[in-house]
Amino acid sequence: MDMGRWPRPGGYSEQSKRLRILIASGATAVIAIVAGVLLVDPSSASAENTYQRVVPDHSRQCLTVHPWSPHEVEMATQEYCTGAPAQRFAVTASAPGYVEIRTHDQQLCLAPRQESTFPWADIIPEACTGASHQQFEQQPVGDGFSRFVGRASGLCLAVSTGQRETGTLVVQDFCNDHGNQRFAVQQIEATGDQGLWSPVIHMPLIPVAAAALPDGKVLVWAANNRSDFGDYYRYSYTQTGVFDPATGQTVEETISHTGHDMFCPGIVNLPDGRIFVNGGSSAYHTSIYNPTTGQWEESDAMNIPRGYQGSNLMADGSVFTLGGSFSGGEGGKDAEIWTEGEGWRRLPNVTAEPFTGPDQFESYRGDNHAWLFSWADERVFYAGPVADMHWIDTAGDGSVEAVGRRGDDEYAMNGTAIMYEPGKILTLGGAPNYDWGDATNNATIIDINGAEVESRAIEGMKWERGFHNVTVLPNGEVAIFGGVPVTGVFEDFDSVFEVEIWNPDTEEFRTAASAAVPRNYHSFSLLLPDARVLVGGGGLCGSCTTNHPDVEIFTPPYLLDERGEPVPRPVITESPEGADLGQVFEVRTDVDVVEFAAIRMSSATHSVNNEQRFIPLDSSATGDGTYRVQAPTDPGVAIPGLYYLFALDADGVPSEAAVLSLANQLVE
Repeated sequence: MDMGRWPRPGGYSEQSKRLRILIASGATAVIAIVAGVLLVDPSSASAENTYQRVVPDHSRQCLTVHPWSPHEVEMATQEYCTGAPAQRFAVTASAPGYVEIRTHDQQLCLAPRQESTFPWADIIPEACTGASHQQFEQQPVGDGFSRFVGRASGLCLAVSTGQRETGTLVVQDFCNDHGNQRFAVQQIEATGDQGLWSPVIHMPLIPVAAAALPDGKVLVWAANNRSDFGDYYRYSYTQTGVFDPATGQTVEETISHTGHDMFCPGIVNLPDGRIFVNGGSSAYHTSIYNPTTGQWEESDAMNIPRGYQGSNLMADGSVFTLGGSFSGGEGGKDAEIWTEGEGWRRLPNVTAEPFTGPDQFESYRGDNHAWLFSWADERVFYAGPVADMHWIDTAGDGSVEAVGRRGDDEYAMNGTAIMYEPGKILTLGGAPNYDWGDATNNATIIDINGAEVESRAIEGMKWERGFHNVTVLPNGEVAIFGGVPVTGVFEDFDSVFEVEIWNPDTEEFRTAASAAVPRNYHSFSLLLPDARVLVGGGGLCGSCTTNHPDVEIFTPPYLLDERGEPVPRPVITESPEGADLGQVFEVRTDVDVVEFAAIRMSSATHSVNNEQRFIPLDSSATGDGTYRVQAPTDPGVAIPGLYYLFALDADGVPSEAAVLSLANQLVE
């Protein structure tokens, strides 16, 4: 049995087009495969943790019956496959030679509305009675697919008019050989250790960049065009929006008064929650979004025009930036630093040369997307993507110190790096060229806590990835999303849909649930305050087929039980708005918890998120759900800004976050 990737709409490799039928280990259902078609013993199909999904050949989405409907009655549709309960069925034998398609709870059977025998009748769920209009003959048609022919009507189950759009109704129609009447039945084990994806949420623009806001919403933007980067030398405005995860709605706005096309910039979350955007298509410009007013403001122009650079916030609240030959001419993208009220200051001794990799397009691509991590004493650590690591001192005119190579890794453009513990950095994947480079599955740990920087290779990811994204989770694990094994821009060829989760204790990767949409070049991932992860974007190439103006929300396994259902969560009932370095503060929760963690609110674009960092917090219980929690004392660890404060119970289940402002003032 082939276990290759489940195919997706679009052109991928032959290997990834093979049908995957997942049979969970330990499942109690009795399974038979006849002529490539999955059949299930009805006496065992109701096993609590197993179910089937029904997938039309032409769209590779999933048959879905939502628990709600805007219509008079619930109707079956096709939706992107997420593993949600609405996509869980049991295809079970009924009368000899016929099957029923039951919802997983075994209470409802799919059938044509009002027992219709006419084509185009909607398929709806109704109470199971054993009536003939609820029965289908499952006819194998090859390659693991079947037609479902209604016993009463003689008509075939079909996705209406062969549409590929998500949300299209499922009906009955005259039987033919088209893909919208061919369905695969896949056996699945419903386990919480895989996580769960939301339905795909559409946006009015492609979210190439995203930044977390203090109220739980997310600032997103594309370029001067919603779906194309256009002629960036001519335009000076940006299509932006504010996305609300609670409603799935995006409020869109065109920003022109700052004169800034903010495609391909550096992004920083300032200490007060404002979003700082420098460079990009308008290569000299800087703009700041104020979430309190909802307004964009023009800020100081840089000394050096740049795009695709790296930027990060310093411990004193200033902004450091380096590289970026994609915009404003090639080469010479030396470092500079911004201080509010003073503007930009060049660092003449921090030149771009040590941070320019051996890309086939030289500096145009080689100095892009720097992995930068602020530390104490006005220093920045450069982790890549160039293989040689460096300390950068930003005092005065600046200085650079080489500190060795990054483990066994080479130049890893379009890879990722994340500070998963204070002073510990995980780097993943990347390729030896920006365009059409063979990505690796490399994983490297860097420790900058000691007098000497230490780095070592560890066992790699299960998939080679470039253009992927990483997010640190409240339990300290790291989730990896999307990517491709060959880094072709605006290409979804052979995309990796499977999530991987890395455990810092075991230093091992495990596979989690697969996303519905390719997330590659121009995509992002971002932690939400409810401990889920927002993943979206990709494309921005006009009329191409790889534009993805949408997002998905990933629910990590820690929020689910063994059946994939939500688990009870601790609640932070009281916490302060802010704390200074070293300050001990009080937090109250509704149940006992065992640990607290702070994760800096962050922003991401082009696989780069230099802002996020995970900080475990020392705490002690004082009784009655009250805890004394201490803020970090090291200004290099707790870069000032807004953090998500999570409380975790003994099972590792996190609360929803409280927002905590950490200042750089040390408590004596």
